[in-house]
Amino acid sequence: MMHIAVVEDDESDARALSAYAEKAAKELGETTEIKHFADPVLFLEKYRADFDVVFMDIEMPGMNGLKAARLLREKDADVVLIFVTNMAQFALEGYEVDALDFIVKPVAYEQLRVKFARAVKRVMLHRGERIIVQGRTSSAVVSVPNINYIEVMNHRLTFHTADGNIEGTGSLTKLEDKLKAYDFSRCNACYLVNLDRVDKVSDGYVYIAGERLPVSRSRRTAFLRDLADHLGGKMN
Repeated sequence: MMHIAVVEDDESDARALSAYAEKAAKELGETTEIKHFADPVLFLEKYRADFDVVFMDIEMPGMNGLKAARLLREKDADVVLIFVTNMAQFALEGYEVDALDFIVKPVAYEQLRVKFARAVKRVMLHRGERIIVQGRTSSAVVSVPNINYIEVMNHRLTFHTADGNIEGTGSLTKLEDKLKAYDFSRCNACYLVNLDRVDKVSDGYVYIAGERLPVSRSRRTAFLRDLADHLGGKMN
């Protein structure tokens, strides 16, 4: 579950942010608990470092979001911070408080979804997210960032990782839903690829850790779009 704080004095903006964040989380296979704080002072007074993501409006009466963010970092160095503003130039100061990104008002869903997907990935990597690979007679724990790709063949799964291959059972489709938040994408019916491990895509193949996997025609457009979104998120 993702624990989210929306620090926003405008009630309608807060409702929109909360609704969009909940919708994006569902699309990424996550559940959420979202709390709204209209006053940054009260938010900081009650803060217990139990949030994963904080959406912080920059322009608020009493205490602006930049000052609130500096005080927040004194309490919690790890929470993912995303500024919300209708004046983009203020967001540049967010780097001083290690803000992940900023969203310009009026907030559009697609804009928030891209930013939120990055936030979820950072949270999961910070948690050191792992999954259990269930075999026929035993199970193994695998670090998600360590996976290059997952292969299905004859109803058997093979997890190709940086440390070797692990055999397991299960559904590749269910894994695809679970790993959306980590930027995994299907390049064809048989392979679920960790986009962070992609070296290049050329002549109908994707290259990962010295291996070449075919990209099917039916999935090519969606796969390349996912890869472009992933690379764009890393550069933003």
